[in-house]
Amino acid sequence: MIDIRLAKPSDASELVIINDLFCGEGSNIADKIAESLEFNMTEIVCVAAEGSRIVGYCCGGISQTMSCPYKCGTVTHLYVMEEYRRQGVGRKLIEGVEIEFRKRGVSHLHISTGTENRAAQTLYHSCGYKDTSEFVMDKDLPKED
Repeated sequence: MIDIRLAKPSDASELVIINDLFCGEGSNIADKIAESLEFNMTEIVCVAAEGSRIVGYCCGGISQTMSCPYKCGTVTHLYVMEEYRRQGVGRKLIEGVEIEFRKRGVSHLHISTGTENRAAQTLYHSCGYKDTSEFVMDKDLPKED
């Protein structure tokens, strides 16, 4: 049985394992994950757990700026282990994170994925997300000396 719930700092070591599968090995460390889960009030992390094993996660952040009259949520990561895909786990994670966003006063969500990631696009469309005309661009800032 898969349980969808908010992540806890005690989940950090399991989240390192699954985050490495999604973002690449060594992408994070347990201490930083635990710290973020405990103190970052603008981040939401839901996990799909089978017992004590984390088999999927969905992260999002909340922002509000002077030019935007409402809180906006951005789903930043969604990952489900290969053997748990096509069983509704991804959908349940999205529903779980949406519930948490609503509890925190978020009225609009944004989600992005790679242009070639058809499986994710299909999932997001089935959850009610619509294509936009936005063009997303990225830039890495150089480190300060």
